[in-house]
Amino acid sequence: MDEAVSQGRLVAGVSYDIPGMGYRDPQTGQIDGFEADLARALGEKLLGDANRIVFARVTDDKRIELIQQGTVDMVLSQLTITPDRARQVDFSIPYWVTREGLLVCKGSGIKDLDDLKNKRIAVTAGSISLRRMRATFPEKDLTITPLGIDNLRAVETGKADAASNDLINLSMMIREAVHPDRYEIIDIGDRFDPKPFGVAVKKGRQSLLDELNPAIESLKTSGKIDRLMQQNLAKIGNAIV
Repeated sequence: MDEAVSQGRLVAGVSYDIPGMGYRDPQTGQIDGFEADLARALGEKLLGDANRIVFARVTDDKRIELIQQGTVDMVLSQLTITPDRARQVDFSIPYWVTREGLLVCKGSGIKDLDDLKNKRIAVTAGSISLRRMRATFPEKDLTITPLGIDNLRAVETGKADAASNDLINLSMMIREAVHPDRYEIIDIGDRFDPKPFGVAVKKGRQSLLDELNPAIESLKTSGKIDRLMQQNLAKIGNAIV
């Protein structure tokens, strides 16, 4: 058994800035969202009590570093499983798979990836979307934001013409727009590989993975993960995920 599990406490790193995925309510201090709910569900499975999960804030560019430092036991923060990341941290089986998307203003004329050639693109530091946009448009100066929600703010304020992020993140973010009906999400997943999210842990913590993987599989088989996602999506209405 993993040492942290045997002690009855796991520190889960989640986003604090994406409503519906990982979000700290400024009024109550409560950590909400799909990935926070999933961490609690894993707490019930592994520790017998969802309240034994302690949350810590992570950002895209610091997620792996905090795992490697041992600051957190696991990260559930839209961390796409990739070969290079798998050399730095260990991953669970995927708990969700999404695709690449764009958030744009309605009527912008942007309909697919090729329409971005002469446009300003907002992406998050440390994200797979940043890598993909750099590889697709190597000559372009991207608008790199520290937080995912800042992708939306860049488009809202006219600093960017489009934001590139996961479809699920964009779907969750759009409800935070001042005028959400002014924006649309475009699926460009056919141009890139899928984006499987996994729980990341420090290299060598196989005992923790050996407990996480059956727990995730059980939550998937029972439909619990789908229900958690739908409960959070219900707050924003129909969305592309």
